[in-house]
Formats: sequence, C-alpha cells, structure tokens
Amino acid sequence: MKSLLFSLTLSFSFAAAEPAKIITNLGPEYAETARVWQGIPGIERTAKGRLWATWYSGDVGEGAIGNYAMVATSGGDDQKWSKPVAAIQGQPGTAIGDPLPWIDPKGRLWVFYHQSGKEMGGTYAIRADNPESAEPQWSAPRLIAAGGILFGKPISRSSGGWLAPFFAHGNSPWKERIAGKETGVILSTDEGESWNWLGGTSVPEKLRNFSEATIAERKDKSLWMVMRTHEGLYESSSQDQGKTWSTAVSMPTFPGGSTRACMRRLQSGSFVLIYHDVQRLPAGGYPRARLTAWLSKDEGRTWPHKLLVDERNRLSYPDATQAPDGKIYIAYDHGRYEPGEKEVLLGIVREEDIVEGKMISPNAKTRIVINKVFGYGNHSDLRTEAKTAETLPQKERLHLYLLIGQSNMAGRGVLDTEERLSRLRVLKFSPRNAWTVGVEPLHQDKPAAVGAGIGMSFAREMAEADPAATIGLVPCAVGGTPLERWVKGGDLYAQALGRARLAMKDGTLKGILWHQGEGDSADETKATTYGVRLAKMVADLRADLGAGEVPFVAGKLGEFLKKEGKDGKPSYWPVVNEQLAALPNQISNTAVADSTGLKHKGDDVHF
Repeated sequence: MKSLLFSLTLSFSFAAAEPAKIITNLGPEYAETARVWQGIPGIERTAKGRLWATWYSGDVGEGAIGNYAMVATSGGDDQKWSKPVAAIQGQPGTAIGDPLPWIDPKGRLWVFYHQSGKEMGGTYAIRADNPESAEPQWSAPRLIAAGGILFGKPISRSSGGWLAPFFAHGNSPWKERIAGKETGVILSTDEGESWNWLGGTSVPEKLRNFSEATIAERKDKSLWMVMRTHEGLYESSSQDQGKTWSTAVSMPTFPGGSTRACMRRLQSGSFVLIYHDVQRLPAGGYPRARLTAWLSKDEGRTWPHKLLVDERNRLSYPDATQAPDGKIYIAYDHGRYEPGEKEVLLGIVREEDIVEGKMISPNAKTRIVINKVFGYGNHSDLRTEAKTAETLPQKERLHLYLLIGQSNMAGRGVLDTEERLSRLRVLKFSPRNAWTVGVEPLHQDKPAAVGAGIGMSFAREMAEADPAATIGLVPCAVGGTPLERWVKGGDLYAQALGRARLAMKDGTLKGILWHQGEGDSADETKATTYGVRLAKMVADLRADLGAGEVPFVAGKLGEFLKKEGKDGKPSYWPVVNEQLAALPNQISNTAVADSTGLKHKGDDVHF
C-alpha cells in the first residue's frame, strides 16, 4: 500500500509535465554545421557488438532552454559512426541534458536523461528493445525519478534489483526520506518499471557542485561510490546493499577539479577509474586535461597502474563500458565550445594496456571521432565577441586585411588546436560580423574541412612588423569556387564587399589577400583570360570599397598540382600561374607571392 501511494503521488506531481519528443528524421537544425557546441557523452555496447553513444547539444550552451540529447551508433570497433539517428527534444520551455545509455541484463538499451524547465525537473528514459538494429524502435519517454539526475550507469545488485547513482536536488518527492543526504542511489526491483530512493550520503555543501557518482559492488557484497566534488574525488561505501552510506571522504590519489569521473568493476574483478592526472595550476584550480585510466586489483583501495588516454586540454566527462572480450570503451568530450574541437571521442583499451602504462594490445586506439560539430555562436563565442568589442583599438590602429579566394586561402592545413592561439593583437571578423580573438580556423566555408591557412601566419608577421597596430582579418574565402563568382556581379564578390564594409566601420583597410585559380585551371579559355578578369576584379573591388590603390597580393598556385585533372584532361594551372605573375604589369600596387618549394599536405592540392 505504501509503495502504491508513493507511485500515485509521484504520478500526480508530474501530471502537467509534457514528455520530450523522440525525433528520428532529423532536420537541418540538428546538423553538424548548425550545432554550436556539444559534450557530456555516454557509451554502451550490445551483446553482438553494436556501439551506442549519447551526448547533448542545442542552443548556446549546456543547461540552456532548448538543449536536446543525441543518439548515434556504430556497427562495431572498426566501422564508422553514424550521424545522430535520434534526438530527444523537449517541449518548448524545457531543456534536455545528461543522457546516458545502458544495456540492461535483458539486453535492452535504455537512454536516461534529465528534463528541466517550467515543470519540476526529473530523470526520464526511453528504451529500445531491439538495439542490435541501427534503427531501433524507441519507447515513449517514461519518468524514472523526480527531483534529481541519474548520473551513472545502473548496476545489478547481488541481492537483487537494479541500483543507480542519483543526485537529488530541487523539489524531490523523496525529500523526507533523503533527509539531506542528496548523493545516493535509487533501486528498481521490477526491471525498471519503477524506481525508489534507497539511501545516500552527503557531500559537504562547500565542496558540492553536481554530485555525479558511479558505483560498483565489491566481493564482500559492500557497495562503493565515487563522486565529484570541487576538490577532486570523494568516496563512500555501504555495508547493507545501499540502504545506508558512510560519510563521504576525500580520495587522496585523485585531487582535481570539479568534473565527472567514471568508475566501474571489470569482468576480471579489477576496478577501472577514469579521471584527470593533473596538478593544481599556479593560479589555482585544475585543468581538464590528461585524461587517464587507472586500474585497481584490490577493489579501489590502491591504484598502482595508469594509462594516459589523451594528454590534451579541454577533455572531460568520461563514460565507459566493457565487451565480453575484455575491450574497455571510453567515451569523452574534447573542447565543447572550442573552434576546431567540439568532439565526442572514443578510446578502446584493455587491462593490459593500463598495467603496462602504454598501448600494447592489438587494435588499442584513442581519439576515435564519434561526432564533431562546426557551428559558431555558442555562449563562449558570444562572450568573447562582447569582451573584444570593449577593447577594440582606435580605428586607425586596427589594420584590416580582406582574405578572399578558394580553399587554400580558407585553410585546409592540419590544425593543431593546442597551438592554434594567435599572438597578441590579431583579431578576426566572425561569421556573426563581430570581432573576436584571432584563432584558427579563420574560415567557416566548409566547416568539416577547414584548418590552418595562410591568413594567420601573415597576420602574425604584420603584427610583429608594427607593434602599435592590431591586425584584423576579414575571412571571406570559399573552397572550390571559380573566379566568375568573385568578379563584380558574382555572389561571393557581394558577400566579401558587404563584410569588408562592415569591418571598415571599426578599422582601416590595409590590404587584400587573394589565393584562387585551381577552380579555373580545367578550362583553357578561363586560364588564358584569368589575368584580365582578375585585374578587373581588383579595380572594381578597390573602387567599391573606396580604398584607393590599397595593396593587393595574390598567391601563386602550388607547383605540386597535377598536370591532369581527375577526368584525365589537361590542367592549365601553369597558365594561371603565368597570368598571376603578370598581374603587377596590369594593375598598380599589386604583388604576387611565389609558391616555389612549397609542399602539399598529402592530397596534391592544399598547402
């Protein structure tokens, strides 16, 4: 009777909450080029080897109204990941977050997620009973627990039932039973049909953020919980299968910042824990860097073995699962808001790799891209624009350079995001037509392809040459485009002209950089008339910008280009280069940058 009364009360409390929509035919608003940030991943594997990943995105950043969860799949270790096959989208005025996949003992795939907004927040789930299919049927959303978030995968308890870590917050219907012990577990004894609060502990308020926890059962039937705090990881244990928990205490081996860890029991009985192997920064705090997997053979009491999974910065939120053959799958995010990053990644390792401290097992690998997005306009982008606007130099000290042409101007070089920050005094004009810090990639013409380009190296040289100037780059190049789109009357001419005029409200145009011609090399007539047409474009652009004889510098095409196109027909790029070399004889105050000796990145096209 007590359980029935509780269930009725819970249902009544949520009668007004509208469930999320499960969208399997995703529109362009969910595309990789539209999403401006993403992160907080989860990973799971079916009995036959299909992998499932979840994460969330939407709006300008995590926690925002309009956030939604995404689901993607892969047929196996060496197969490509699909684009998202489903989105969990809340009703207007709500946010979806913290999705987590889990294969239950019956082989069914659950995706737990948190829904918040105008109504009381809570954890919900959808379920697929045929997860071996790349396009499974999803159940309608069901409420798992009100007033909190299920942050870690459930486990099957030796005494029966499924136990899941749960952070209770807000107006929980279990408030009296929780009694201030907000970091605990919920239990299902009916294969997920209903869940109830069982017991918990409390993280001191000064250390508490989101008490994200993971749990495991030890050989003596005790339960062990590892949880996030502001000062690294804390732990608690239960001797009665989860009803009561010890006081949470620090784990000295794992100091660190406030971010999620993942701990789980492996098939061998060893425990794995994935977190950050970092030291406190001189200015305080800990970086989300050096994602590391530790191995304990005494159920979490000591951690003598560790493997560096990924050494880079801006790594976070690992989740893990294990295959019957021993492979450990580790999902994590990289640079949720950073240009050139915004990745959900996967690592595949084994226990022996962690014991040896290096990758020794066959097919062990990391940095497998599950998904990557390229949109611009997240809250980090917007804050940076606002801050940059407050510190813009005087107009005569902001020296502008218009970047136009095709892919080699846009940049297709290998981009090292750890080393991509510009030097001081380099800005770029963003896709929103606002000034921001000068970091690569500069262009967004083909977001999945852009990389390092010639614009940034040029800007750095100009900044060094004039210590009193700030360099403002106005990126307008578009890969794969012919000259006819850049001459007056062409769409790209109009686009570049418009952006340049907006930028010139804040600065002074000092030059135009041009690299194009590959798109005109397949046609002999276009190649032989290239110089005349380009000279006309230069004259028109200068006149329309009111820039007098502003310097115009063109770059020669790479001498590594092939003599024939993909169709087997001749390529007339040497003719285009001859036309470019003659440009200074046709129009004043122009110059040509030579390409002799420069190499391609391996594709016979791009520097």
